[in-house]
This record gives sequence, C-alpha cells and structure tokens, in this order.
Amino acid sequence: MLDFAYRVYRQKLEREVAKGPVPSHIVVVITPEEFLSGAGGVIRFVEWCVAFGVREVTFAIDGNPEVDDVAEVAERIPGRIRLITRQSVREFGGGGVRVNINLGVGGREEIINAIRSLAEDVVAGKVDPDEVGEEDLGKRLVIRSEPDVILRAGLKAKDFLVWQGIYSEHVFFDLDWKSLRYIDFLRILREYQKRERRYGR
Repeated sequence: MLDFAYRVYRQKLEREVAKGPVPSHIVVVITPEEFLSGAGGVIRFVEWCVAFGVREVTFAIDGNPEVDDVAEVAERIPGRIRLITRQSVREFGGGGVRVNINLGVGGREEIINAIRSLAEDVVAGKVDPDEVGEEDLGKRLVIRSEPDVILRAGLKAKDFLVWQGIYSEHVFFDLDWKSLRYIDFLRILREYQKRERRYGR
C-alpha cells in the first residue's frame, strides 16, 4: 500500500515539474561529511539533473576535507568535472553536464583573485582601464555562470559565489544525502518553479 502511494505521489510530482522551467545551474552547499559519506546521494543527484536537462551543477563544500578523498568521489560522478581548490583547478571526466566541486574557496576570495588578475592585465596594457566593465571581472571568476538556485540546509553558509549568485533563488532543504530519494529531488525542482525570479527588480 505504501509503495503504491509513493508511486502515485512520485508520478504527480513528475507531471507538475514537467510543466515548469528547469534551472540551468544548481548550486548545492554541502559539508565535507555529507559529500563523502553521502557519495551515493551526490551521484544520484547529478544523474537526476542530467535526466532533467540541468546543464551545470556546483557542489560548494563548506569545510576543509582532504582533496584526495573528494577526488575519489568526484571520479565516480558523471560529467565534466572541475575540482577547484585554492591552489589549482583540476579538470577530468567525460562530456555532458558540467560539475564544479569547490573545496572551500569563498566568494570574496574569488573576487579578490579576479581583481588582481584584472589589475595585472591593466598594468600589462592588455585592458584599457577606461573600458573596464562587469564582464571583465566576471570572465576572470573560476565559476562564471550565474546559478538559478542555491540549495542549502540552513541560513548560515559561507560566502560562495557572492558575485554570480546575487539574483539566485535560495531553497532550504535539510537532505539526508546517504538516503537521498528521487522525490526529494522533484520537490526541490517544484519549489524552484514556485518562485518568481525578479533579478533585482
């Protein structure tokens, strides 16, 4: 009986979500423990994103896990993987969805690095300072596309993607990544679709 009710509810959610827009870029703020111990849920989440046509997924890891441990999980995730640390950006994987894994690089730090890069280009004569615009800074960020939705468990989170995510929708879900369910993913999409994005207006 419970299995039947679950299937009916899942099908209802699928029909509802199919009628609305799907985010192009989803950011997930996640702890190191959730990412590592819930690796199966992380992989399923990306697979469901692929199935619904999401083009980019970013996992913003709020903490300082061992890079090798994160890389071990990342190698099991489908898509084009970018492993982002303070020291480097490592890319691997196949084609398809882009998956960024940000290991504790905050938004303010990212902006400072972009400003330094821009200043160096101005000094080198590569950029006219009188012509500098938002796009000149934006294209020097490690993650350049603006997320449609930022998924996190609580109000307190590190300053990930403060430039790119200024108009993003923040969706709050306390997820158990070890036993993440398909209906949890559908609920996230449905919640996103309920929002009216105003882009600062």
